[in-house]
Amino acid sequence: MNPLFKSILPIFVFSWLFYSCDKEQEQTPSYLHITEFSFTSNATTQGLGTYEIVGAKVFVNGKEIGNFEIPCTIPVLAEGTSFIEVYPNIKQNGSYSNQKYFKPYTGYLDTIKLRKGQIDTIKPSCKYRSNVNFLWIEDFEDQAISMIKSGYNNSDDSIIPLPTNSSGVDQPFSGSNYCGYVNLVKDTQIIFERSSLFAYSIPNLGTDAYLELDVKSNQALQIGVYTDDNVNVIQSPVMVVNSTDNAWKKIYVNLVSETGDLAAGSKVRIFFGLYKGEDSNADQYLMIDNI
Repeated sequence: MNPLFKSILPIFVFSWLFYSCDKEQEQTPSYLHITEFSFTSNATTQGLGTYEIVGAKVFVNGKEIGNFEIPCTIPVLAEGTSFIEVYPNIKQNGSYSNQKYFKPYTGYLDTIKLRKGQIDTIKPSCKYRSNVNFLWIEDFEDQAISMIKSGYNNSDDSIIPLPTNSSGVDQPFSGSNYCGYVNLVKDTQIIFERSSLFAYSIPNLGTDAYLELDVKSNQALQIGVYTDDNVNVIQSPVMVVNSTDNAWKKIYVNLVSETGDLAAGSKVRIFFGLYKGEDSNADQYLMIDNI
């Protein structure tokens, strides 16, 4: 026998035996099937309960399993009575690549008995945490709109309350009787901008501060903030919501990039801006609700 082969053979046999033993020790997982979240809110004090939860952050017995798009079925190396935590992930600033646990929502907690090779179903639900502070709610229901002209607005158009049973509104959620509506006439070059009527003190020092809204539009919508530190007023864009292709979309905007470093006591206004170009062949519109 070749001496080299003789020296390699014991190592090969040992490796094969180690691999065989390792396979024999593999655990049979239990499985969790996680359905889509349900969500509830107090419409009077928290706004209408529209939401878009796209994923879940999952823990089993205190160990993080990972982030998953829902619905999903995931293997878990645990059995017997187990503590399950499921936290809702949203598309922060409208980006699928920026999915994040939305901390204003509660997580779903449950204790279930896991069984090897068996699938157990979790139907998670959530609501706003009790300590969430709502500084501004605009749902257009009283038809008195809490917005004013701002910035470089040069449009005679305005935002008006539009009954949601009007042709073309087609809201996929119930409970709303009015939405905000802006129509910019074609063949004009104008800027439409509105900001919140009041300025608000919001947390700084890197704390997340979210703007939520439902949007239906056939043009790009600029969302941003005016910050006022009692010395300077600065306008800062945060994100652009592209055309929603005639469908309503739920948007979660994290303002922390522009507000996290503000000095204590600074005030913030939210603004919405639309630009109408001369080359457009059609009227452009914006419908907005549940701010």
